[in-house]
Amino acid sequence: MIATQSKALDLFLSTGAVIGQVKARKLMASLLDRQWSVHLGLLEKSSPALLSGRSGTGKTMTANIMCNHLGLAYAETDATRYSEAGYKGLDLPQMFIPLLESAARVKDAEMPVRVSALGQPAGKHTSVFKRADIDEVVEIAQTGVVLLDEFDKWMLRINHVTGEKDKTIQSDLLKMIEGSIEYVSDSDEEIGVQFDTSRVLIICAGAFVGLFQQVARRMHEDLDHRRIAMQSEAFAEQIIPEDFESFGLLPELTGRLSRHIFTRPLQVADLRAILAREGGLLEEYRQRFESYGCEWAVTEGGEIKLAQLAGDHETGARALEYVLARKFDLALYDAAVAENPVKVILEAHMDKALVVAL
Repeated sequence: MIATQSKALDLFLSTGAVIGQVKARKLMASLLDRQWSVHLGLLEKSSPALLSGRSGTGKTMTANIMCNHLGLAYAETDATRYSEAGYKGLDLPQMFIPLLESAARVKDAEMPVRVSALGQPAGKHTSVFKRADIDEVVEIAQTGVVLLDEFDKWMLRINHVTGEKDKTIQSDLLKMIEGSIEYVSDSDEEIGVQFDTSRVLIICAGAFVGLFQQVARRMHEDLDHRRIAMQSEAFAEQIIPEDFESFGLLPELTGRLSRHIFTRPLQVADLRAILAREGGLLEEYRQRFESYGCEWAVTEGGEIKLAQLAGDHETGARALEYVLARKFDLALYDAAVAENPVKVILEAHMDKALVVAL
């Protein structure tokens, strides 16, 4: 094999904005560094992965940033949109349509340079399948990355005929992960383009709610839900393939999804760091208050209080916007209509931000 310089460190550093997930970032960097070798033709097949962790902990953000850094075609799609052939919903091969669209954007990113030399404007396409260069787009997409989000929801699917939990679509996905030739189209009237799935990196992502309790029971640990959820990455290392099988994955699929990446629950310190970073939500509110001539008097204790409240919702960084809106939006109105100079105050003991006269 021809030696190639590793991009793992660059990928890890590119995701510095993802707070609290050092180990997950390293594992994702290693996974995508390998996929880059697939893209270059140095490896023949991709290595699919399971990505688990609570909502709002940076799963999709990490993958997205790294793929953009590499220039790989990348697409996120919701697993619950797809069904086995013959049932209501999109056929599973259609999950590659967003990847083809991403590949077209990757290809077009170089187009302005080529077009300027020709003196002609870049063409526009209503459908990726109508492009004259669709074969080239397919070639780019075939070494791209698909993040199949909400994958864990498949474990709850009920078969339309038997009334039991349905694993047919998992079998369809297994075939694609192992490598198959699919025909991808956005129309029922057309057979579509031929698409080789063997080099596409498929990342199956989900919160897998209840998995930790299942692991704890196997380990005979007496841990309630909250304590389990706050366990360190060391606890996640106790997860074995059989735990995913007990959760509802086909054993054959579990075996192929041998790489596991876990994003740990965010701690209060993590949430505060996200809250207070440059260009973040808190800075946005500060700038809005100051635009009305209002003095900003949110203390360190107030910031910690906001992070604690967000942590109580157990939805990771996504809870921060909700918490800030609840605490500041009414005060923002008061600041906007105040006739005299005011300041906005939020301290650790306060239930909401207050606007008071200076």
